[in-house]
Amino acid sequence: MTDKRSFPSNLLRSLKGNHIRNKRKGLYTYMMKASLKILAVYLVFIIPLILILQRLVDVSHVFAFLTENLSDTFIFVVFTLSESFLGMIPPDLFVIWSGKFNSPALMLALFGILSYAGGAISYLIGHWIAGMPKVKAYSERALEKYIILVRKWGGAFIIIAALFPFSPYSMVIIAVSLLRYPFRLYLLFGISRIVRFLMQGILYLDILKIDSFFSSLI
Repeated sequence: MTDKRSFPSNLLRSLKGNHIRNKRKGLYTYMMKASLKILAVYLVFIIPLILILQRLVDVSHVFAFLTENLSDTFIFVVFTLSESFLGMIPPDLFVIWSGKFNSPALMLALFGILSYAGGAISYLIGHWIAGMPKVKAYSERALEKYIILVRKWGGAFIIIAALFPFSPYSMVIIAVSLLRYPFRLYLLFGISRIVRFLMQGILYLDILKIDSFFSSLI
């Protein structure tokens, strides 16, 4: 008879082992450096740009024009295609667009689900590329840095790519597929993509009154 008390202890040992391996490989150092770079980009470029635009352009009118003249279906289709093929359009624009709805959290969750599905399509694209030797060789050269990181950190790097802004999520998932990383594990770790959109909503949609804070500085 199996001792049920062994499951928590085995889980803790597994988590501890993963922590030690990730620390040895430099995962946490990489995450810290990436976080600092992203913070620097926001402080040096994005936030000043928002403050400048608030002075020079009536952003609310521009935003109203876009939301009123583009259909919801068109936005969802464009977003899904972008998330499936190399992340052509920054997701931030779609996060801001979700603010037109009475329940933006629902739209953010929907965008997260569509992005998650787009990642699955990217995985299938990688699987398709793997069947063409010349295209695969070219793709592996183009995605070499992501392939190296996936080999080094596995699922942890999928989570990093899913959560961090400015990460080429679709390209990372294609690299994951080229390495024949198990699809079921992508489906597990890729759920963090949904979390990313909800987190961005907190920043962009005034849930924490961040935009009001910056407006008071003008």
